[in-house]
Amino acid sequence: MTHTTTTGFAHQRLDAFHVAMELTVGVERLTASLPRGHADLKDQVRRAASATARNITEGANRWSPRDKAARYIIARGEAAECDAALEMVERLELAPLADVLALRTLADRVGAMLTGLIKSQRGRSRCGGSA
Repeated sequence: MTHTTTTGFAHQRLDAFHVAMELTVGVERLTASLPRGHADLKDQVRRAASATARNITEGANRWSPRDKAARYIIARGEAAECDAALEMVERLELAPLADVLALRTLADRVGAMLTGLIKSQRGRSRCGGSA
């Protein structure tokens, strides 16, 4: 399924946001099939994935580089938490390995993109920029 960009919000222009959304959708689909008895892990991975996308959104729509970087740092932590929860799913063999590895790759990818966004915002705040 494709998505439609219907807003002019800044996050819509960030590849990191779209990768985070892909991660969130993938996690939702994966967790729907997790076996009973793992509700806490299911909840944790779902919350971490969605928090990644939400914090990217919040950061992209902040005014100051410092505020942007702070939200991107939180988003990066959430992506790492999502990866750790997915590793637990992998090690416990709760879902097909290929599906879990694909999601872990997305989490790593969004984490790398966020590192770049954090560095760019920190550079702007040092230079006195206001983008």
